[in-house]
Amino acid sequence: MQYQLIKSKRKTIAISFDRDGNLVVKAPYFTRKYEIEAFLLEKSEWIESTRIRLMRAEEEEKALRLKLENGDELYYLGEKRILTVVREERKRAKINCVLDRLLLYVPYEADYAYKKEQLEKWYRKEAAEVLADKANAFAGRIGVRFEDIRIKDQKSRWGSCSSKGNLNFNWRIIMAPEPVCDYVVIHELCHLVYMNHSEDFWRLVFAYCPEYKQCKKWLKENGKRLYLF
Repeated sequence: MQYQLIKSKRKTIAISFDRDGNLVVKAPYFTRKYEIEAFLLEKSEWIESTRIRLMRAEEEEKALRLKLENGDELYYLGEKRILTVVREERKRAKINCVLDRLLLYVPYEADYAYKKEQLEKWYRKEAAEVLADKANAFAGRIGVRFEDIRIKDQKSRWGSCSSKGNLNFNWRIIMAPEPVCDYVVIHELCHLVYMNHSEDFWRLVFAYCPEYKQCKKWLKENGKRLYLF
């Protein structure tokens, strides 16, 4: 049985699945391999049933994903954008955002994969610009400095902060309402002060984002909506 092993100061063994469907085992530092294997054997029925449930949920998500055709509803900072695909004689795609419309100009032969690639590129570019502006503005208010911003496609996180001061953001967060987007930026900047989730950390987050609990709740309840394609 394949699994990712994470050892820490914890006192007991625990198992879970990450957002990619991988089994994660958390165990105390000095736990021996045979103890982990015995624990997994004991929990094998739960592991298999959970794996099946997660696979079915993923299949349901895929079935709901957009086909990227005219009339599909996308989002930009929480505001609805109706997709309009314009096929014409051209070699490269172009995207314009006009009022509540997202105009995607593509070659006649463009398929789903091509449209997905071009939309993701556009969203990544927008995320890089918007999140950089927000990070610079909030960093000045909080009184911290970061090294670099990287835009990724993370399935298990909306953002992260490295010990070197680099900020990583999931490009899909640009589709969330702006207060939620602000919360994610503030959350990671506060990790430049506290590299943990202690009470001091959350007090600092609250100081610059009093509605952070509502934002966390929104992501928990609506995060899957950001994986439209």
